[in-house]
Amino acid sequence: MKKLPLVNLTAVDNILSLDRTENINLSSSALSVFTDFKYQKAQVIEADTIASQALQLMQKSHVRMNVAISNEEDFLGIISTNEISEQNIIARLSKGIRREDILVKDLMIPKYQLHAFELNDLVNATVGDIISTLGDYRLRHCLVLDRYNHHIRGVISSSDIARKLQMNANADNEFAFNTIYEEAYIQ
Repeated sequence: MKKLPLVNLTAVDNILSLDRTENINLSSSALSVFTDFKYQKAQVIEADTIASQALQLMQKSHVRMNVAISNEEDFLGIISTNEISEQNIIARLSKGIRREDILVKDLMIPKYQLHAFELNDLVNATVGDIISTLGDYRLRHCLVLDRYNHHIRGVISSSDIARKLQMNANADNEFAFNTIYEEAYIQ
């Protein structure tokens, strides 16, 4: 066994990420902007979590959307910073509900109200197809369904698309697919 030399990291500033190495454009495969839960752990939260705590967790981990699950880990819906905003929590407080009684399940979008891309449809689709399809919906996230295996396979996020297309997506604004569509096709 040999000993490997160690290198000092004083002069190193950056961490390489896939986003920096990919050359993504509107003609790129839709799969290049797809977060595949087969390879990257899904961001999940139990539906019985107190909403204000969930918002703090999401902000701390820089996540804008979580998949809401039951105690048995069944898929129930999604919760994003839109639904779990302080404004929505205050609206519940004004109805006499205590802050600690407002749960993720009270604010989430239940699965029966959601639509998703079918994984097989993404195989021959482009990033431009994704942006165009979702532009009218004004969504920041769209789940991807593996219909064959009957499970949620991943998610497509407008902020991921914007980052990969090297657009200026401010994390604090309402950066939706329609905004990406407008910027991508105006350039």
